Amino acid sequence: MLSKMLDDPDNLFIASNRGFTVYTGTYKKTPLTIIATGMGTPMIDFVVRESRAVVDGPMAIVRFGTCGTPQTHIPIGTIMVADQSVLIRRNVDHWINESGSPYDISRPVPAHPALTEAVFSQLNDARTPYGVQRGSNATADSFYSSQGRQDPHFDDRNASLIDDLLVAHPGTTSLEMETFKLLHLAHCSRGVVAAAAATIVLAQRRSGAFLSNDDKHVLERLCGQACMDALVSYPLESTMQGDTCVWNR
Repeated sequence: MLSKMLDDPDNLFIASNRGFTVYTGTYKKTPLTIIATGMGTPMIDFVVRESRAVVDGPMAIVRFGTCGTPQTHIPIGTIMVADQSVLIRRNVDHWINESGSPYDISRPVPAHPALTEAVFSQLNDARTPYGVQRGSNATADSFYSSQGRQDPHFDDRNASLIDDLLVAHPGTTSLEMETFKLLHLAHCSRGVVAAAAATIVLAQRRSGAFLSNDDKHVLERLCGQACMDALVSYPLESTMQGDTCVWNR
């Protein structure tokens, strides 16, 4: 869908053995790559580190995906822009020797302020039907237990997890599996990577409401293009040059 918005319809396509797909080209004459990462923090680790390994100079990365929300006042279809993110981790030692809490919640890592502002601005300009909000993100290390989903087949001890999250971080507005890892790696990139994240609220975790596929597809196109506009508006000090650069082929 978004790859069709690149300047050249014959953009470079790569299906990675890692399980993600890559479309590389230019957008509004600016080098830009679209990557479908798959789910979870390990996939983000692959994508960010291996993208960094083949790019010279600074990088700007925007995650655009879906999330749930633990807040009752945020309707499905809302676009959430993350100002910061915390990581929810299953503490496996708790099941071995009853040490500590069953789940740990990290301290927050911030998103890049200027890139986040550019994403928020472009999304507002897109006039999405359900609105755009900013808030804190929580990234879980699994889809089920660390997001507070109940499973009678396993001893997960997570009945109060979402409530505990909101006590520790009342401003949490989105819950998913990727954003923290992106922001953390950017924070550890020695100043080379700027990162931001925006997500469609697909599920209301309290009421069980779920966004329709038709509405999701509309928002994916509208907001995906807004994220691309934010990326090309963000000033990088330099971009890769030379005949061997993929963007100059």
